[in-house]
Amino acid sequence: MLEPERRIDVFVASTPLQLISCTEAREHYQCEGRESLLIIARPDNKMTESQMAFLVDHLGWQGIETVYLSKDTFYLKLGHVFRRLARRQVNRLFIGNKSSWIHEIFYRGLDWATLVFVDDGLATVRYYHAIHGEGLVSRISPGKRRLLEFFRIRLHRNLPDSVTFFTCFPLASTDHLSVEVHDFPVFRRIFCSSGISRDAMPLVGFLGQPFGGEHRLMQLRVQLEHVIERHPGAKVVYFMHRKERRQELEKALGALPVEFRQVGHPIEVEVALSGVPYEAFYSFASTALFTLKKIFPDTAVFQIDDRAMAAALPYYEEILAMFRGAGVESTRL
Repeated sequence: MLEPERRIDVFVASTPLQLISCTEAREHYQCEGRESLLIIARPDNKMTESQMAFLVDHLGWQGIETVYLSKDTFYLKLGHVFRRLARRQVNRLFIGNKSSWIHEIFYRGLDWATLVFVDDGLATVRYYHAIHGEGLVSRISPGKRRLLEFFRIRLHRNLPDSVTFFTCFPLASTDHLSVEVHDFPVFRRIFCSSGISRDAMPLVGFLGQPFGGEHRLMQLRVQLEHVIERHPGAKVVYFMHRKERRQELEKALGALPVEFRQVGHPIEVEVALSGVPYEAFYSFASTALFTLKKIFPDTAVFQIDDRAMAAALPYYEEILAMFRGAGVESTRL
């Protein structure tokens, strides 16, 4: 149980990458010696829940009080958390999703001394520009605000003039943002001690993602055909994003010589623990292109420059530049 008189650090995460980022931030900001509270805030599906449960067990959160906010009991548990934290001084508040109304409740409703935004994938780039432009627009509707007030949760905080980003991306500090960049030292220490099997057949990995709109499946087929052509005879494994549905993929892409695989943990963990050698990884604009290259610099990672999909991705050229700076290569359709 949390002790009322002590200051604490609070971490709010809803996705595996946000939780990995909170783990890195916990060490970077030397929070281990202080009392902490981890809040798993409404993961979007069962696969996300499973991956986050795995990470909680393996990333050193044992002994840290963890509150799971599910959709069914969200407001009841949220009210309980806020009543407890109302008697506390939050030292640092770590937020995973800057534009989620769920996360917004915490950074607008709690009394914190320091606010730190951790990574939320490539959306971090969009948030970075939003803070320098129109700002982060509130996602809390009048109806949700009234419901929060019913549970005595008052949204009384505004964003400070300057906030901190804790990120793996090479973003620059400005008058509005202080940026701290990391390269996953905790993840490397915990997961990257396994060796690579020299006897196993190298695989080619394709990283799925739910981005792409109505033409997504058609473009995925074109991208996969491109990868198959570049690696004749190789086994190509499609690593499904946690939001993708196997039935949909197999119906649209099942004729291709590709194995669809849904692993129970993030792809970075799969690569670290499996011991399987990879000839290369490919995707259009998956965050994992960047994180895999940062964590496994000797692995060949390729971004598929698909201009049909690029038109719908904000800051595409900036994202490409970040990929290239990390050592991710490009291959154009």
